Amino acid sequence: MATRHRTLLFAALCLFAPMASSQQRVAGGDALAEGFADPPSDARPLAWWHWMDGNITRDGIDADIAWFKRIGLGGVQNFDAGLRTPTIVDQRITYLSPQWKAAFRHAVQQADAQGLSYGTAASPGWSETGGPWVSPQDGMKKLVWSEAIVSGGARTIRLPALPDVAGPYQQIPRGDGELPGGAKRVAQDTRVLAYPLDTPAEQPASRVTVSGYPIDGAPLSDPRGARSISVPSGTPEQPTDLTLSFEAPRMLQSATLFMAGAWVPFQAARFVPALQARIDGQWRTLATLPVEAVPTTVSFAPVRADAMRVVFTVNPHPVRPVIDNPAPGVDVGVDMHAASRSIEVTTFTVSGDARVNRFEAKAGFATAPDYFALGDPTIEAHGVDPTQVRDLTGKLHADGTLDWTPPPGRWRVLRLGYSLLGTTNHPAPAEATGLEVDKYDPAAVSRYFSTYLSMYKAAVGADLFGKRGLKTIVTDSIESGNANWTPTIVGDFKRLRGYDPTPYLPALTGVVVGSRRASDGFLYDWRRTLTDLLTSAHYGTIARIAKDQQLTLFGEALETGRPQLGDDLAMRSHADIPMAALWTFNPALGPNPAYVGDMRGAASVAHVYGRPYAAAETMTAGLASYAFAPSDLKRVIDLAFASGINRPVIHSSVHQPVDDKQPGLTLSGFGQYFNRHDTWAEFARPWVDYIARSSYLLQQGCNVADVAWFIGEEAPVTAQWANGTLRAGPATHAYDYVNADMLLHEFSVDRGTLLTRGGARYRALYLDAASTQMTLPTLRAIAQLVQAGATVIGTAPSDTPSQADDHAAFNMLVQQLWGASPKVAAGRIVATQDLPAGLSTAGIAADVTVQATTGDPTPSFVHRALPDGALYYLHTTAMRPTQMEASFRINGYAPELWRADTGTRTPLPYTVRDGRTVVPLSLDAEDAVFVVFREPSQAASRDIPAARIVDAIDLSQDWDVAFTTPRNPPSAQHLQTLQAWNQSDDPRLKYYAGTARYTRTFALARAPAAGTRLQLSLGQLGDIARVTVNDQVVGTVWHAPTTLDIGDALRPGENRLQVEVANLWVNRLIGDAQPGATPTTFTTAIPYRADAPLRPSGLLGPVLLQTLAP
Repeated sequence: MATRHRTLLFAALCLFAPMASSQQRVAGGDALAEGFADPPSDARPLAWWHWMDGNITRDGIDADIAWFKRIGLGGVQNFDAGLRTPTIVDQRITYLSPQWKAAFRHAVQQADAQGLSYGTAASPGWSETGGPWVSPQDGMKKLVWSEAIVSGGARTIRLPALPDVAGPYQQIPRGDGELPGGAKRVAQDTRVLAYPLDTPAEQPASRVTVSGYPIDGAPLSDPRGARSISVPSGTPEQPTDLTLSFEAPRMLQSATLFMAGAWVPFQAARFVPALQARIDGQWRTLATLPVEAVPTTVSFAPVRADAMRVVFTVNPHPVRPVIDNPAPGVDVGVDMHAASRSIEVTTFTVSGDARVNRFEAKAGFATAPDYFALGDPTIEAHGVDPTQVRDLTGKLHADGTLDWTPPPGRWRVLRLGYSLLGTTNHPAPAEATGLEVDKYDPAAVSRYFSTYLSMYKAAVGADLFGKRGLKTIVTDSIESGNANWTPTIVGDFKRLRGYDPTPYLPALTGVVVGSRRASDGFLYDWRRTLTDLLTSAHYGTIARIAKDQQLTLFGEALETGRPQLGDDLAMRSHADIPMAALWTFNPALGPNPAYVGDMRGAASVAHVYGRPYAAAETMTAGLASYAFAPSDLKRVIDLAFASGINRPVIHSSVHQPVDDKQPGLTLSGFGQYFNRHDTWAEFARPWVDYIARSSYLLQQGCNVADVAWFIGEEAPVTAQWANGTLRAGPATHAYDYVNADMLLHEFSVDRGTLLTRGGARYRALYLDAASTQMTLPTLRAIAQLVQAGATVIGTAPSDTPSQADDHAAFNMLVQQLWGASPKVAAGRIVATQDLPAGLSTAGIAADVTVQATTGDPTPSFVHRALPDGALYYLHTTAMRPTQMEASFRINGYAPELWRADTGTRTPLPYTVRDGRTVVPLSLDAEDAVFVVFREPSQAASRDIPAARIVDAIDLSQDWDVAFTTPRNPPSAQHLQTLQAWNQSDDPRLKYYAGTARYTRTFALARAPAAGTRLQLSLGQLGDIARVTVNDQVVGTVWHAPTTLDIGDALRPGENRLQVEVANLWVNRLIGDAQPGATPTTFTTAIPYRADAPLRPSGLLGPVLLQTLAP
């Protein structure tokens, strides 16, 4: 409940921020500076704490939590996961057993005693909301159908039974097609519809061949999909083809293809199937067919052909995979495609009937990156007249017979119903695995979540649930997959879209109803209904119950791309703390764009709705076992901060139940591998403090953004970033993403400024290219904002995608706003897609401009308005030091530089030009700093000479080195010159993982001169070091530049210098992979190959004692 009270207060403060007085500096101290020096728990990062397959011990819990506290975490979020983890404890603890409940309560008690926040996932595993207590009736559902072609006057009609296989589509199974726990299959009738046919029955192909060899093609047209045809893979030079030939040319305009097992998660498709028609002896490509987990139907302009074929072209351009930053030499060991090198074709049919192009995706059986890109509106087709669709639902008997005599002619009778997808929560221990709950049914979600929380409340007791103890709940990114039915969906559709969908339901099976435009309009409305239900019935219900239980809800959404239907802004609108995800990335490639969009989306939701925190599951890694040091992770967390995140959550810290198996248990191929068995575990505090200081400052005041960026009404933010249709806005102005629901319900106008109920303010609304199609209610909302005085930048939408809208009213309103004589009352429309140009035309000055003397990338920024000034977070991705001049849209304050890595605050030089404050800055490679404006000043400028190195003493020689980690360490050494451990001929040192203590003495002739300071530069370092001078710990070096101020610890005469260096586990794991090696480690992480490159380790130098002076 404290979070909700804070949300209300935050919104009020942001709303009245321009009138706030200077109260940040309290009597006797400076609250902002004090919080920066020692950030509170709400600013400290959380960690996901995974318990693996019942490998749990009380001693391990105590040791983990003590370490979490010791390194400065703010708390944990607990997950019960199962990834076939071997049992390494004496007695495996079964999920929800009395022993498990006792362990869970103990963990909550220990965290509470240490002042650590404790949360848990919304389901066993991490996705999404499911478990053994979900009944089949409450499981996720899909539309299924059977059909019969009948003639007028038929006296007996028996409809085929509905498909009842648990799987993604019709009779296609998930696994073995059965439900967990041996539950009975479900197939429930919902509607029986009939409509007349005006096309003759089609004849099958006369000949079917694979690359010229004849085969039995009967399985390809079997609606049950019971058998498949194995087609050889072929080569890039000679791809395989599957050909249907006909006795005579025929008119064709649609085709369907399905390849069982061809779609593989996390990998690009092996093939790009091309559909070709033989016309007058020449092959012509008609379409490419995406590889999905369900069939794909394509429609095309009618052609007269005597043969059709699919050419299985090897994919020359695989898309960027989800796991795109594996560590060098990691032994993946398996090709997910290698289970079958042949192509298993279950369905390949062609038809002269018009079909809805890509109906499987449009109906919600699969998802498409951009639905507006599907289909060609110029290919019109005659469809079923919706007024001729007859509802015969009440005439169906239990035995499948139909009490109906059809009128003259041929009729298709469509028996519609639903069966279960069979989707289960994952990856969870076997005893914690069950059906995923129906995400569109609020009653089912309520039953699921109330049961789930009641079990946890019983485990910890009411005294440790809600206000203290177990205080938070997290919904991870949804991976439950596509679903397109719920028992109340027809009524829900009528309520949300305003018309009866019944006549258009055949379009869900690919039938064109009315016209292509009408069918696509209905299917758009269907997807919007599913999207709305996911938001309200699932996420809204979870949030309501969490609130009733006094739990704070962290909520992720889609994370990357478009794994299923959903509006990723709306999905997080109910969360107390909107949440995103950011995986590690190769700096040469940059981050996966979808993750950047995901973070900006979470931050936007927080800003619009007045939530003080935007969280992110950060530093998630794939196939990179123990491969990241804090120096590698800095660029990742800095990007999160630059994207608006201020509540980071480290992924992941796996529970270590025992100490004799190290590095220990993991999430297999998923990291981070951040736990108390890490080689640098006791060096982690300064890195954690860096995250905490940055988070703390970014939690202060209110976000400042000039632009509310409308994302359109088709694709979520993550899909648009993944597709490249959405990219970062101008570097000079901050922006937030907004969706249609926000425009309809959250926005108003105050003296020309857009204002949300949560307190966010924007100077303009931007309509980008995704707004080309727009629904009438959204267009009306924008018109109302313009009439009230808002500035809108963007061109006119061309059409509405919805079948529910009045096209004439839509066109009239467009003309009123964008026509030759626009009627915009107090507002303004700048008709351009060029946002920087539009901002300039609207007179909205840049918030930040940067001129870098070296021509490196422009830093990104975050602007927070404080009660007594402002702060700016600047982040550069330049790979070298950068000199720049930054101009800020603020004056009347003298700026300071606040560095979160050192905790220091120093005054900056500046000049006031044209009402702006211009500050010269020197940033290191991949640097991140805060420029803080809080000191009132009327001076036009201030000059502060930059410090420079005036002297240096080389300390790179004569080091004594002792290796302090067990597991057969190398002998102590005296090094005349520094050298990398991994270059040693001694395998004990070459593959060493752990800590080494370097010591030496040096003489200082006299104390430093006044105005100078002394710093130690360690040079190249692998990977992290703690420095002690004269028995005084002066700091930890964890990223470049590897320097520390040590002047206060030095004295004239002899000084003793000690540098404790820790590397990573990588080299030791590679050493254990060597032929004939006796392993000294145990881990469930993905192993390394013996030939994997070793990581540079140790103190490499040069080590210099540097004197700095102005």
